[in-house]
Order: sequence, then structure tokens, then C-alpha cells
Amino acid sequence: MKMGLKCCSEFSDNPFMGDMECLDVSNIILNLSKSSLELMYYILDTKYFLEDKFVFDINEFKKFANKKSDTSAIQALGELCSLNIIAKTKISRVYWVNRSVFLNKKEMEFLKNFLSSKNKK
Repeated sequence: MKMGLKCCSEFSDNPFMGDMECLDVSNIILNLSKSSLELMYYILDTKYFLEDKFVFDINEFKKFANKKSDTSAIQALGELCSLNIIAKTKISRVYWVNRSVFLNKKEMEFLKNFLSSKNKK
């Protein structure tokens, strides 16, 4: 699923506070692009999910995921925004994190195992 980052809404306040629909994270993971999986793993690995929002350093992510261009990183941001995993703030390069996704240990183990098996192919 590809959705441009420009199409994603910007939020002044955390959109993931309060009652949110329950996301089927395992199903989302199965349908994500490889770059989006890597971005989710990056958020997990850096522990950015422990805060409500994080500053996205595209060069740091490219180094982490061994990417050469910005394109796949920007597409991954758009995809995760469209799926309510992260959300844009009104500040450039700063994103809200749907912490409930990353705090689910079972789902994150699934992400790690799925990405690991995808990288072996």
C-alpha cells in the first residue's frame, strides 16, 4: 500500500490518545512494504516508541536500513502514517508514535521474526 506523505494529515495534539480502534498489527505487518517494515523496526530498535513523538533523521534511518536514497524512507513514512502507526506533527521531521502498536510485545516479536525471514530471502 503506497500513500504519499503529503496526503497525511498533520496534528498539533497526539492523535493516538484516547479511544482508538484496535489495529490488527500482524495483518498490517504482513502487507507492509520492506521499507515500512524496516522503519517500524527502526522505531522499535531506537526505542522512539517510548515517547509520544520523535524526530526522524532520514540519514540515520538510511544508514540503519542500508538505503542509498531518500525515496523509500519517505514512502515508508507515508505508508505508516496512512495506517495510523505514526502521524505527522505540525513540525517538520517530527512524528507522533502510536505507542500501543509498539508496546504489544507479541506483535513486535512477530515483526522481528517476519522481517528477519524476509531479509533471508
